[in-house]
Amino acid sequence: MDCSLNFLSRLQWRLRNHFYEDSILKDLVDDPYFWSGQKIRAKICLTVGKSFGMEEDLLLDIAAFTDLLHNASLIHDDLIDDDSERRGCATPWKKYGKEKALLLGDLLISKSLEVSTNINADSNLKTAWASEISNCVTAAVRGAFFELDFTSQKPKDILSNYITMSRDKTGVMFALPARCVAIAARKNKLCLDSITEIFTNLAIAYQIRDDQADYFGIKKGRKSLSDLKNNRPNLYYLLENLPTYEGSHQEFIEDFQKDRIEKAMDLANIHLPEISNFFSSVILPFITLNSPIPSSKKLLGNS
Repeated sequence: MDCSLNFLSRLQWRLRNHFYEDSILKDLVDDPYFWSGQKIRAKICLTVGKSFGMEEDLLLDIAAFTDLLHNASLIHDDLIDDDSERRGCATPWKKYGKEKALLLGDLLISKSLEVSTNINADSNLKTAWASEISNCVTAAVRGAFFELDFTSQKPKDILSNYITMSRDKTGVMFALPARCVAIAARKNKLCLDSITEIFTNLAIAYQIRDDQADYFGIKKGRKSLSDLKNNRPNLYYLLENLPTYEGSHQEFIEDFQKDRIEKAMDLANIHLPEISNFFSSVILPFITLNSPIPSSKKLLGNS
């Protein structure tokens, strides 16, 4: 069996056990919402950890608490955006109500901290992981606030504001698994900072892909055009009517996204050369833009 498939199977078993141990989560253990994702972050844990020579059991623990936190962020994100579907499944607020979804997201944050502190590791590591989780939650909340208050009155500020929002809202969470693995491997600050920059740039590239899917109405497993309907900052909508990018905003965004990917890959080749194939075969297909298709405005007009 492929080692990543075996790892993901063991991770799901471990996560289901964590659900069964909780009086609330045990009733949700068969909800496909929690098990239908691509587990990109778990694959990052495994690949980065193996490149550092780490034991798989410890990587499973790290993958478990980072996955719990990621699911908490998705539940809150779906609630804020009023999205009723994700991964082709009903979102928790749609299935259980908004009040319970809010509490469920909070519970998963707490569960993530609980799992991280119960790992058989020294206290310094546990403290460092708890700090990473706390910083991640703080950044995600800050990014969500920034998104809700996003303004585009000054065209020159759109890109810098978009990067700030994406870095906090998406980037920190995407970098979390690799950072926690690197901390466990006793890597230095330069390595940690490089990991943050690599995965933050990749996360911004992913956010652009997500914006593109929404703009063109091709989101898989989710309702399309939610950014436009919910007045959320989408780079395609933000730039399409600016004179600077008139008639060429899609080309500009494509180049901008490629630049983010190139920066990430250049850093990865320097600091994580052992996993360059992983980036090429797993991460890049996950964030690469789709081929251009008709404008979402036409689709919206026909809906």
